[in-house]
Amino acid sequence: MGVEHVDRPGGALPWSCPRCGQDLVRETTRSGSGPWRKTKEWWNCPGCGWLGRPDLGDRPTLHPFRRLTGEYGECVFCGEEDCNRASEAFVYDDWLCEWIVCVACGRENTRRIRPAPK
Repeated sequence: MGVEHVDRPGGALPWSCPRCGQDLVRETTRSGSGPWRKTKEWWNCPGCGWLGRPDLGDRPTLHPFRRLTGEYGECVFCGEEDCNRASEAFVYDDWLCEWIVCVACGRENTRRIRPAPK
């Protein structure tokens, strides 16, 4: 996993943390091997720890994520500890859900939290 400062072209992703205003740092994770090798880009705030993932639809947006620890930080696919990251909660099929990403093996899936409030 590499962390580096990167110049971004104007009009692209935000330069600063939406929470505290510090410059964001790019973090690149690589997982898998061979034809299944994946590279993901994350933007991290060294000040407050805010974490964002670029929009997969190429919109100039960073979606907030957080690092999971403990039971939920362990990947159910590869068993690696403290490697899961979770999106903000969203409603899908009447359930409150999170999008979970493992930075060790690259697997992603939806986790149901509880029935959505009515």
